[in-house]
Amino acid sequence: MKTFFSIILLGIIAFSCQKELGFENVAATLPTLTTTPLTSITSTTATSGGNITDDGGAIITARGVCWSTSANPTVALSTKTSNGTGSGVFASNITGLTATTVYYVRAYATNSEGTAYGNEISFTTTNTSTALPTVTTRYLSSITRTTAEGGGEVVADGGTTVTARGACWSTTANPTIALTTKTTDGTGTGTFTSNLTGLTAGTTYHVRAYATNSVGTSYGGDSVFTTAPPPTIPTVTTTPISAITSTFANSGGTVSSDGGAAVTVRGICWSTTANPTIALSTKTTDGAGIGTFITSITDLTASTTYHVRAYATNSVGTAYGNDINFLTPLPRPDIYVGGYEAGTMVEFVAKTWKNGVPTTLSDGTSDATVNAVFATGTDFYAAGSIQNHTSGSPEPKLWKNGVVTALPGLCGGAASSVFVAGTDVHISGFTATSNPGCAAISPKAVTWKNNVLTELTDGTSPAQTSSVFVSGTDTYIAGIELLPGNGTMIAKVWKNGVATALTDGSINAYAHAVFVSGTDVYVAGEENVIGGVAYAAKIWKNGVGTSLNNGIHDTFLNSIYVSGTDVYAVGYEETDIPLKSVAKIWKNGVPTALTNGANDARAYSVFVFGTDVYVAGYENNGTKDIAKIWKNGVASSLTNGTQNAAAYSVFVK
Repeated sequence: MKTFFSIILLGIIAFSCQKELGFENVAATLPTLTTTPLTSITSTTATSGGNITDDGGAIITARGVCWSTSANPTVALSTKTSNGTGSGVFASNITGLTATTVYYVRAYATNSEGTAYGNEISFTTTNTSTALPTVTTRYLSSITRTTAEGGGEVVADGGTTVTARGACWSTTANPTIALTTKTTDGTGTGTFTSNLTGLTAGTTYHVRAYATNSVGTSYGGDSVFTTAPPPTIPTVTTTPISAITSTFANSGGTVSSDGGAAVTVRGICWSTTANPTIALSTKTTDGAGIGTFITSITDLTASTTYHVRAYATNSVGTAYGNDINFLTPLPRPDIYVGGYEAGTMVEFVAKTWKNGVPTTLSDGTSDATVNAVFATGTDFYAAGSIQNHTSGSPEPKLWKNGVVTALPGLCGGAASSVFVAGTDVHISGFTATSNPGCAAISPKAVTWKNNVLTELTDGTSPAQTSSVFVSGTDTYIAGIELLPGNGTMIAKVWKNGVATALTDGSINAYAHAVFVSGTDVYVAGEENVIGGVAYAAKIWKNGVGTSLNNGIHDTFLNSIYVSGTDVYAVGYEETDIPLKSVAKIWKNGVPTALTNGANDARAYSVFVFGTDVYVAGYENNGTKDIAKIWKNGVASSLTNGTQNAAAYSVFVK
């Protein structure tokens, strides 16, 4: 009795625990399933199966199909299959059938509650002598965006002639000949090829070979393939810019991919703005296809930033490479220099140099020199003098493109400067010197315009001009004139023939060069220091003088050039020990030595072109003076040092 009640108590406790834990008994039911339609029907076999969609809450311990020549077959019959356990889809092979016989088939599933059946399906076996063909699907090849090559092989005809064969395809599995997307590729057994057309790019398709005889149509396996993706624009990169000049450059590109469509045109396009396109006229056409190409960019403007992109065009559109920008330099200028080099018979032979190549302007039988040069258009002018054999005096001369013209003057003289404005050639200098065969006349400050002489002084006191500059309709000339009475030299500037004294005559002063920038008139020279004997370099701006040094050492300015807000002047300064001349340049009043003072050197002319500063002069090599050009402070020799030489003027164009 005690034991019985213990068992009862344990059962109550267990039941209570189940309720507390949420476990309650649920009654199981029969499974739920369907029968798979019959396929591969022959005279003795067929294929079916089932799909168990619900196990009824209990494990499926047996499943399969059962069949009979009577309706509603059950598992009680021996004509059944056993196809594993559990839920889901299963396949069943039905064998041992009789030809031309009607059969009934049902899928079944068994759990602890019993056996459930799927829907009943009837079918008729074929005649013993015929069956469906046997066919396999060929592997797909030659796949493009819109086509592919497939096919299959009819292994057996099923006992009756195969009247049609081919391939059918769809974007869903197991396509059939009910679709329009199929081919017809002959009859009979054997291998055949099917061309699939009208496909869509970048799409996955299913394809099956088929074969049809009098029994019906059979299919090969389902083969899956994807068409090639749709074309895109090409892939192109821009070649780095090379061989850049002021008007020309090289570039190109590399078309590494055509995007799946033939590249019909390629090249480069350029502009002064970023990301140029082929809509511009500034482009090249450089063939077709993929690969690397090189081309040239022409008709560029100097000192301009350009953007360049390679391009390639196919049926989809135009692709561009990376944007590369570059700056065209200023044109490589021509550098004109005038001066002299000693000859075998005379001390001075007039010479000019263009880009370092010398041209001799005199015959070497009389002293001659070039004091100034000027280039415009295709014409090159040189002004200077040639000594007269009879009088022994220099005579003013002008050379145009190497052809000499005598300038009118009284008893000799010299041309010191030349300036071409439009069609007018302006020259400054002096005439009328005291020499044998000529009356003792003081040198006169003069100017020539188109070979017509104009005297700026009357000869009562010595005077001469050193520099001429034309601005608009105004002509400015710098020079000197001796003050009558005290013998002091006065620095002067003439504007349209009217003189203005830059100094008062109390001390000696010299004006060697004039430059006009806008409304400002600059004159360069030197002035004696009051109470001393040394000369201080000096610049007058609009008549107001500024010394560039303290006058302890003799310092002389020979040339001046104004570029923007920068004022450049060149000359030389004498040292004490050893007594040497040091060639110098001043920028905005700050001096820079062009030579180290080991040997005599002088700077006579300065010209600014873009960001480059050119200076002409000479430097002694220990025995001879060498004509030299300094570009941005770096010297280049115009002569080899075997004869004395000097460069008096430089012009850059």
